[in-house]
Amino acid sequence: MKKTIFALLLGAALCVMTSCGAADPTDTSADTANTPDTAAETAADAVETSDGYIVELDDGTTFVMGALADDTVAALGEPQSMTEAPSCVHEGMDKLYTFGGYTLTTSPDAEGKARIQEISLTSDAVSLADGLSIGSDKAAVEASFGTDYTDSFGVLTFTLEGAQVSVVLDADDCVSGLTITAK
Repeated sequence: MKKTIFALLLGAALCVMTSCGAADPTDTSADTANTPDTAAETAADAVETSDGYIVELDDGTTFVMGALADDTVAALGEPQSMTEAPSCVHEGMDKLYTFGGYTLTTSPDAEGKARIQEISLTSDAVSLADGLSIGSDKAAVEASFGTDYTDSFGVLTFTLEGAQVSVVLDADDCVSGLTITAK
């Protein structure tokens, strides 16, 4: 029980720290004259203009970490909730959108444009495209992200090109939290 509470608090702290300590991504301004109809089309457009790490969910929803967020957020539809707070990095607001099984955090860049900063899985209602989800075991985590990670009190941290992945494991070495943060 204590490990689970610690892991949840550590996961929340990681979310806050990564949002407030995020590096400014490169500008990937895109032509918005032809607004895509789906999140997948939006992500495909962002891939052409961003070197960000790509996160794909099992339902086909795709996010490009560090890419412009407005079209992606609009294509996702109405969130279950949205909260915002002043950014501690740039002028503007950090926004946390809650959807079924995951959250999406956006942060403003130096020009005030919202960028995709973080994706967190919050339940087993959604998984990554390869099937990794809340409840998956450590072997599934290693199959998804490899074995090059640091382990600090049950939190596995992977440093990938364009992103950092934090996976919280419970006492049974099963995923209880998973966050992917843009670099």
